[in-house]
Amino acid sequence: MINLECFGRLRLIAMKKTLLNVTLALVSCTAAFAQLRVYRAAGAEIPTESGLTAALEPYLDQLAVEDKFSGTVVITKDGVPVFQKAYGLASRAYNVPNRVDTKFNLGSMNKMFTAVAIAQLVEQGKLSFDDPLIKVLPDYPNKEVAGKITVHQLLTHTSGLGDYFNQQYFDASKARFKEVRDYFSLFVDQALLFPPGQRFSYSNAGFMVLGAVVEKVSGQNYFDYVREHIYKPAGMTNTDAYDLEMDTPNMAIGYTRMNADGSVSDGPRRNNLFLHVVKGGPAGGGFSTAEDLVRFAAALSGHKLLTAHFTDIVYSGKVDQGRGGGKYAYGFEDEMFNGHRRIGHGGGFPGINSDLRIYPDLGYAVAVMSNYDPPAASRVATRIGKLITGAAVPVAVTLAPEILQSCAGRYDADPNQRLNGSIEVAPTAGGLSVKFSGGGSASFATGLPHKFVPMSDIEFFDEEYEDIHVVFKKDMNGHATGLEFKGPGPAGTAHKIG
Repeated sequence: MINLECFGRLRLIAMKKTLLNVTLALVSCTAAFAQLRVYRAAGAEIPTESGLTAALEPYLDQLAVEDKFSGTVVITKDGVPVFQKAYGLASRAYNVPNRVDTKFNLGSMNKMFTAVAIAQLVEQGKLSFDDPLIKVLPDYPNKEVAGKITVHQLLTHTSGLGDYFNQQYFDASKARFKEVRDYFSLFVDQALLFPPGQRFSYSNAGFMVLGAVVEKVSGQNYFDYVREHIYKPAGMTNTDAYDLEMDTPNMAIGYTRMNADGSVSDGPRRNNLFLHVVKGGPAGGGFSTAEDLVRFAAALSGHKLLTAHFTDIVYSGKVDQGRGGGKYAYGFEDEMFNGHRRIGHGGGFPGINSDLRIYPDLGYAVAVMSNYDPPAASRVATRIGKLITGAAVPVAVTLAPEILQSCAGRYDADPNQRLNGSIEVAPTAGGLSVKFSGGGSASFATGLPHKFVPMSDIEFFDEEYEDIHVVFKKDMNGHATGLEFKGPGPAGTAHKIG
């Protein structure tokens, strides 16, 4: 399960039958354009708490009205809530609204809990980050692999282990996979993708193995350990790997538009009950609330879970994620955002998108959880990050139809860059429809065009991934001859061919 992530990193779930090359990216959000103008006109300064609410509420209300966000948002400043609100429905069938304390699927965010559990055991002297797997988990079935990889490499996605979302998983009954070791058969015999330590490659399998390490070293079942040593001291009373075969109150159902081949349709959303795990674990799939996530952030900041020294070890970025996505630490992402450090993790899957971001120097913690496809929550979290750090947000303008038409046509990507293939551009209501063939990023290979909204007569931003811009090159008559994509994603230039 990806995660979803701060946007710079794009994670793919490679599935032969289901969700082929689905990008679950944590990215910036769509625009409530009138409110953007008001906020930027104010100078893009860091707002007061009342100013934050005034800027954020209309934006979220608009997303909810357009059915682009369903979920909860909780923001704390120095541990005190300054914004908390729920939107949309937890169950469409029974018309049950989401509440601030509704439980949502975490996606890959369980990795934070697993990393903290490992760090606690290191702090107690029961293992070392540099230990080879064979030392701390001598009964791991693949002895050759266990002798090559370390705890550090598992925590930083540099071990070379792959994923367990494969053909074997999707052919099997999901009810088979409830305990940590139930997943081993899905990946344990696979060869390493690369020599350990060579590079970063996101690995759900690696964190499942870390869950087994927690069990072996602590002598406790993984789920019992995190309940006792993480959730309880943090006050996280609504967090667990709930078994979906049992009824759990106040839990949101996920809704998706992702198709079996990984494309995205524009039809009605469907529930995701037959897509994800029956019971989550060390790599993801558990449930929590936005309230509990900010409690987790407060427990980390207050050193209730780890000493200051080990909190810093867990937080500190260690390996580049690529594509401008900051660094991956131990189960957390560590990056600079508009001049401020930002720590956290996202999670996503069809019908699942959640995000926690901690701003240590500002005292903010931001938790956004959604039961819609990515980037429903991650774009909201990114917009909140811009508001609390005083970053500028894109301002929409209205263009005459003839100016939009001047950009229309077919473009071919220039060679030797991330952008590849062809791009079709056509006018649409309020902007341009941009459809990629290739695109250099699976987030743009969903089968649906992206809407780009004008900032000027030559520059447009993606309505969902607002940090991605396209700038058109025009001749003396105002007709486009080429374009350039900027920002994360399919960066590069293209020339017009028709």
